[in-house]
Amino acid sequence: MRSMALKINVSKNDQTALNNLLVESGYNPQNRKFHCTLGFIDEMIPGEELTSFGDTMVREMQKEVSRIRPLYEVDAAQFLFGHIIAFTPSVATSRTLNEIHRWLSGRVAERSEEKWAIDEKYVPHMTLWRTRHLDSRFEKLKLLATKHPSYHLTEAAFVPL
Repeated sequence: MRSMALKINVSKNDQTALNNLLVESGYNPQNRKFHCTLGFIDEMIPGEELTSFGDTMVREMQKEVSRIRPLYEVDAAQFLFGHIIAFTPSVATSRTLNEIHRWLSGRVAERSEEKWAIDEKYVPHMTLWRTRHLDSRFEKLKLLATKHPSYHLTEAAFVPL
């Protein structure tokens, strides 16, 4: 059985803004797309159904993203889970992301005929950098996080895991 992450990528212009912020903080720019993960389906999907189910969910998510046009407002840069530097969302953004998460949870259950479910313990965040050790760059990033405090979420996607 396979896992899947369902996410919304940051807009192209805001991808550049995030990389500029990282560089200004002393980090190297990232090649991967910055995003907010909406949920995980953990080790439930048969491999042969993974891509078709992911494509179906992305189509449905994209309609919702286009309708809502979510904005990721940053509350703070934080070190999470002992290995990532992330932007955590503002209260307003958390509310929006939690609403989308509930909607998505229902769609996953419906589309899978109740066979699969999203992990309900998901905490919304935007991963910026993976590390096990913080240094002075993190303190600079925390200060610079207020320079560009919001990012447009525009493109639904999935990642097979």
